Amino acid sequence: MKAGLLRFLCWACTAVLILLLAFPAAAEETPLTNEEVTQILWELYQTENSDAEYVVLPDDYEEPAVGRTGIYHLLLLGIDNPSDAITGRSDTMLLAALNARTGELRLISFMRDTYVKIPKHGHNRLNAAYAYGGPELLMETLEKEFGVHVDGDVAVNYALMAELVDAIGGIDIEVKQAELKKLNGILEYYNYQRGVPEQEGRLEEAGLQHLTGLQAMSYARIRKLDSDFVRVERQQRVILAIYHQLLTLPTATLAQIITTKVSKVATNITIAQAVSLMATALSYDDIKVTTMRVPADGAYVSRMINNAYFIVPKLERCRGDIQEFLYD
Repeated sequence: MKAGLLRFLCWACTAVLILLLAFPAAAEETPLTNEEVTQILWELYQTENSDAEYVVLPDDYEEPAVGRTGIYHLLLLGIDNPSDAITGRSDTMLLAALNARTGELRLISFMRDTYVKIPKHGHNRLNAAYAYGGPELLMETLEKEFGVHVDGDVAVNYALMAELVDAIGGIDIEVKQAELKKLNGILEYYNYQRGVPEQEGRLEEAGLQHLTGLQAMSYARIRKLDSDFVRVERQQRVILAIYHQLLTLPTATLAQIITTKVSKVATNITIAQAVSLMATALSYDDIKVTTMRVPADGAYVSRMINNAYFIVPKLERCRGDIQEFLYD
């Protein structure tokens, strides 16, 4: 019996040695990175009837800012207020969907005159939701009316937008001849408000121009030249120009801008999330950007209601347009 036991132990030791040599990773387990864990979770969630909700996660696991799907929905708001306050109506409402997995950025502009039902406030223009209850009420309205999910929001006064553009070194915009006079008129008005010579910073010619913050803000606020639909397209151009300018800046400069300006911004995003999102957006050399407007052509009717002009959306069509645009 003793000889048999000895032979068994020798065989067992030999087998263990073979296994260790064949599978060295089993001897020294390397913990998965956060990115690897997130990828596994995403693949599990993509599988029907999976048990992903019962997966035990590592103690130090931190979900990335873009979540497990890799998509972050950021609501960008420009507030129309003569002072520096971030209160009043949301003149610009733009949903930016960043897909970290595909390197795509999709922008949806919501028309401010869209006729919607605002929870506990009845029917009104969409831009009134922010004035009634801040970003929370606006996000609730967007979700109930259009089925839009928002992960985070950033609201800035137009005056701060000018500061931010100057902080990143200005932006390049193609200014049309018809836009030149309107841009200069708005710029002169802001110069008058600031107590500086009205002619300061005027653009002398149309074409591709490198705009300062005040010039960019004046361009984005052109109102009575064409229509609110074209105005939304100008705002989208400004957002894209800001993004392309950010691509040229060192990471340290971006981090400094975020930390110095964040106190003037109304947002529910932490500095750590902001830096993470910025790093994700700038990690692609050539990110694909597509834009749309809600309501799109054919998805609304124009109406005069109580002597006021409204864009009345066809909600079912709008919801379908948004889902198709964001998620194909």
